[in-house]
Amino acid sequence: MPLNITVESLDREHLGAARWGGTPTDGDTPTVALNIRMVNVDAPEVHYPGNRKPSRQDAALAGLLANRPEVFTPQLRDYLSPKLEGNAGTRQMEWGKKSRDAYDALAKELLQFDPEKERYRAKVHITIGSEPFDRFQRLLAYVAPMENIAAKRKTFNLMLAEQGWVVNYLIYPNLPKRDDIIKLQKAVAKARKKELGMWADPLLLAGYEFRNLVDTASKKSNGPKRHCADISTGRLHLPEDYFTILPENRLFIDKRDLKKAQTTLGLKWA
Repeated sequence: MPLNITVESLDREHLGAARWGGTPTDGDTPTVALNIRMVNVDAPEVHYPGNRKPSRQDAALAGLLANRPEVFTPQLRDYLSPKLEGNAGTRQMEWGKKSRDAYDALAKELLQFDPEKERYRAKVHITIGSEPFDRFQRLLAYVAPMENIAAKRKTFNLMLAEQGWVVNYLIYPNLPKRDDIIKLQKAVAKARKKELGMWADPLLLAGYEFRNLVDTASKKSNGPKRHCADISTGRLHLPEDYFTILPENRLFIDKRDLKKAQTTLGLKWA
C-alpha cells in the first residue's frame, strides 16, 4: 500500500534559476551559481525595468501625476509631487549605485577579499525565507558572514539597514522572527533620523515606490496595490495610504493574503 503523504510545501512548485558551475563534485553534488535577493530589505534600483537605466524614466515620472490623475488620491499626490519633479529616475540610479558600492565594500572587508587571488577567504551563512524564490527565480534569503555562534551572527540585510543603504521591505507572510523585525525596524529608524546613506536625500523614492510608479506610468499597474499595516500600532491601511506610515513601520500585504493576515496578526482597520 503506497504512503499517503501530505506536506503543505509540496502543494506548489518552488522554481529557482541557477547557472551550472561545471563538472559535479560527485554523482549527487553539482556546483551552481545563483542570484540571491536579500529578503525583507529593499535598495534603490540600478536597473529597472529589466536592464534599463532608471534615468530613462525621468520624464515619465515627472509627468505621471498629470498623465494618470485618476490613480492617485489628493493626499498621495501631495506626498509624491516633490519626489517626482525633475530627475527622480536619475537620483534613483545614483543612490542605487552608491548602495551597491557600499555593499561591495562591506563584503570585501568582512569576507576578507584577497585582491591578488581575486577571491574571498571567508564563507557566508544563507538562511532561506518562508518562500524560497521570488518571481524572478532568485533565492530569497538572509546573508551573513560565517559565524558559528548564532548570537554573534549579523546579516548583511541588517548591517546595510544600519548604514542607511536599504529600507525594510516586509511582505506578509514572508516575515522574520519578531526580534529580527524589531532590530530591522530600529536600524532603519535610526539611519533615517540621522540621514545616513540614502536617507540624506529626503526626496528619494524607495525602491518599491520607484518600481510601482514606473509600472503605473507605463500602465502596467494602477498605483499602490498592497495594503499596508503599521507594525507599531497594528493598524491596517488602504494601499493608497501607505505613505502615512513611517518607512520603518510598514508591513505590506497582498490582497489575497489580507484576511489571513488580519486573523494571524490581529490587525485592525485604521
